[in-house]
Amino acid sequence: MEFKYSLSLLFSNMGYVIRIFVWVLISMLVTACIGAAVLLPVFEALGEAPAVAAAFEGFAAEINAFLDGGISIRAFVESIASAIGALVSAVIAERGLCAALAFVLIFLYALYSFLVSLSYYPTAYSVKQLMSSNMRIGLPSSMALNFKQSVKFAVCRISVAVPIDIGLIILAALLVWGLYTAIGFFAFPVMLLLEVVVVALRSCFFAGWLPRLLFVEGEDMYAAFGRSLRSVKLNLKGLMKAFVITFFAAYALMAGLSIPTFGLIVIVIPSLNYFLFRTIELVGYYKMTGMSFYTDAANVVDTVEFGYRAENQTRLSEREDEE
Repeated sequence: MEFKYSLSLLFSNMGYVIRIFVWVLISMLVTACIGAAVLLPVFEALGEAPAVAAAFEGFAAEINAFLDGGISIRAFVESIASAIGALVSAVIAERGLCAALAFVLIFLYALYSFLVSLSYYPTAYSVKQLMSSNMRIGLPSSMALNFKQSVKFAVCRISVAVPIDIGLIILAALLVWGLYTAIGFFAFPVMLLLEVVVVALRSCFFAGWLPRLLFVEGEDMYAAFGRSLRSVKLNLKGLMKAFVITFFAAYALMAGLSIPTFGLIVIVIPSLNYFLFRTIELVGYYKMTGMSFYTDAANVVDTVEFGYRAENQTRLSEREDEE
C-alpha cells in the first residue's frame, strides 16, 4: 500500500520534485565550495608525503593502463583493489593528516545532510496538505512558513543520523574488504543486496518522526522521535517493503541511465526519493491511524478498506496511555 499510493502522489505532483532538485543542487554546490576550500590544503599536505605520493602514482598508473586498453576488466578489478589498499595504508600512516581528513569529511557530510534536511519538514508539510485536503502549498512557501521548525528538525536529525551513518560506512568498508578477500568480485553484488536492506531499515527507523511532528503539535523533537518508533514497529513490514522497492528502483535507474544522461540521473534520483520518502512515511501514518487521504483531486483512499483502523487505533492509544 505504502509504495503504490506514494507513487501515485509522486506522479500527481512532479512539480515538487523539480523544486527539491533545485534545493539538492544548491546544497551540493554550497558543500562543494566549502569542501574545496578546506580539503585542498589537506590534500596538498598529503601529496607531499613520499609514501602517499608513491601510492597515488601506482593508483593512477593502474587507471591509465585500463583506459589505454593494456589490461582486462578482471585484471583491472584485481589490481585496482591492491592499489587502493596501498593508498589507504599510506594515508592512514600519516596519522595527523589522516585525522584532519576524516574530520573534514565528516564535517562536509554533516553540512550536506543539514542543508538537504532543511527541505524534509517543508516537503512533509506540503504532502500532508495534499493528502488531507488536496491543497497545494509550494515548497518555497512551505519552507518560509516552517523555517524555524525545519532548522530545529534538521539539527536534531543530523545529530542522530550522522553518527549512525558513520558507523554504517565503517562497517560497510570492513565488510567489502573482508568479502572481497574471501569471494573476490562477487563481494560487490552481495554488498549491494545488503546495502539495500540496511538503508531500507535505516529509512524505517526515521519513518515515523516527521508524521508525528506534523500531527502532534508542541511535542519535543527527540520525544517525538522516540515515540514514533512504536508506530513504526507496528507497520515495519509495510514500510520495509516500500523502502526496499524504492531503493532497488533507484539503483536500477541509476545503473541504466547514468551514461545516457551524462550522470545527471545521480542528482535527479535523490530528488525523487526525498519526495517519495516523505509520502511513504505519511501514507504509513495515515494507514496506521485509519485516516482517509487524497492521492489527487479525483481520488480518495479510505484506509478502512485495508482493515487497519480499529486494531491499530486501539494499539496505538494503549501505547500512548502507557507514557
